[in-house]
Amino acid sequence: MPTSSTRKLRRFWIAAALIAVTALAAVVIWERWLAPRRAVYIVGVPEKGAALFFGKKQCATCHSINGSGGRIAPDLSGTRPSTPAMGWLAAVLWNHAPGMYRQMRHGKISYPQLNPDEMAHVLAFLYQAGNADRPGDPSVGERVFNGKGCSQCHSIRNSGGKTAPDLSSVAAVNNTSVWTRAMWNHAQSMVDPVSKALGRWPQFTGGEMNDLIAYAGGAAPATPARGNQMRGSAERGWQVFQRKCIECHSVHAQGGNAGPELGPERDLPLGEAQFASVLWNHAPAMLQKVRDRGTALPLLQGDEVADLNIFLASLRYVEPAGSALVGERVFTERGCAHCHGSDAQGTKLAPQLRAGSEAFTTVSFATALWRHGPHMVDRAEESGVKWPVLEATDIGDLVSFLNSPAQK
Repeated sequence: MPTSSTRKLRRFWIAAALIAVTALAAVVIWERWLAPRRAVYIVGVPEKGAALFFGKKQCATCHSINGSGGRIAPDLSGTRPSTPAMGWLAAVLWNHAPGMYRQMRHGKISYPQLNPDEMAHVLAFLYQAGNADRPGDPSVGERVFNGKGCSQCHSIRNSGGKTAPDLSSVAAVNNTSVWTRAMWNHAQSMVDPVSKALGRWPQFTGGEMNDLIAYAGGAAPATPARGNQMRGSAERGWQVFQRKCIECHSVHAQGGNAGPELGPERDLPLGEAQFASVLWNHAPAMLQKVRDRGTALPLLQGDEVADLNIFLASLRYVEPAGSALVGERVFTERGCAHCHGSDAQGTKLAPQLRAGSEAFTTVSFATALWRHGPHMVDRAEESGVKWPVLEATDIGDLVSFLNSPAQK
């Protein structure tokens, strides 16, 4: 029979074990709680996607990005993805599949294979490229420079006011982020004198900031990075946001409430010049907020503007939500059921899609499309089936439907 001291010792070790298990569980829960906040940036690495696009997968044989690449197919930059962005990319890939496959066969272009990791990288790169600014119009920019009152203080190539720096030197570096950083860092010293001199704080809309930058740049207007020269990192931008923005702004309800929530629910312009417009337009209100708090607007250094811009854009690039019930209807109405069966159980024309060993995601959905696309196009043409056209919002619903258990 165990002695009293033995029983006490046993109880001690049991208690210690329970404490250890509880602590381990707490760490796991804590890690899982933190994981979404560490991974709020783009799924896939744009830089790796750029390397694949221009290198190994030879997408640039047909397509270009900001003028770098082929001319057989459209330039894929500067077209802002609609919401949800990942669904939009997958839908565009699907909708243009027949034309792409025919063009590649006609040109005897080799068909590149993409695994899920590579597809994730390429989609992330295309999302970032889609948010790039188109080059502005210098002639319009000149009117903006004069109409907004910039010329009262600033000059461009010695034309204009002399009380503030010549802006052509800022734009000449051919990097919109440098322009935005200079504008932001000097805004708090400009708000009061500019508002007093003009009777207002000038506001920029549409492409006016982009046009102004093009005019200021003269012979070398600021343009987006070309080819695989990617600017900005969402991961670094998240670190910048935590250091310099989160005290006033929040993302997914994490952060301050002095300024608006900046998560995916809030529509924000994603291009660099449009981002500059937002910062400029709201500078007086932000300056007043920090003055009320007894602080100052944070200064941005180096690539922090580009990093912050890419981070905020990445918040809108997430796996789209969906409904299995709606997805079942979409599956039928878009014509998918004609080949795959009403319950996606498969037919003689096409295989079963539901109850697979691994759940579908938008990336795996797009990968499967890309891998089997040529065969599907051929079968559709042989069967006289019209190629379905998908909407961006269809993707989340279809994925949800295909991941749901089949009806018994």
